[in-house]
Amino acid sequence: MADDRDDRERFSELEELIMAAHGFLRVLFEELPVPVVVIGFDAETDDHSEVLLSLDRARHLIEDEPIPSFEKKAISRLVLDWFSATEMLVLTKLAGPAPWRMDSVEYALHRFIAVAEMIERGELDDDES
Repeated sequence: MADDRDDRERFSELEELIMAAHGFLRVLFEELPVPVVVIGFDAETDDHSEVLLSLDRARHLIEDEPIPSFEKKAISRLVLDWFSATEMLVLTKLAGPAPWRMDSVEYALHRFIAVAEMIERGELDDDES
C-alpha cells in the first residue's frame, strides 16, 4: 500500500517537473531572436497532441534562428529530452509505474535541467555540442 502511494507521489512530482520544463521551453522559444510560439497545455482536455506537434515544429524551426549552431543543438536536445520524459511518463500512466520507467523520466529531466541551466547562465560553447 505504501508503495502505491510512493509511486503516485513520484508520478505527480515528475508530472509537475515536466510541466515546468515545458514552461521553460515556451519562454526559451519566445525569447529567440525570431520568436517562436509554442502552445501551452489545456487543462480541459486529455488530448495534448497539438502541444506535442507545436513543440516539434518549434524544434525544426530552430534551424532558421540566427544563433550559433551549438546553441541550436542544445535547444533541440532539450526538446528531445522533454519528449523522452513525457512519452515515458505517459507509458507509465498506461502500463503501470515500473521503477525503470520513472527512473528513465528522471534521467531525461536531469539532462534537461543540466542543459537548461547552462543555457540560462550562458555557459554553452562549441565544446558542448
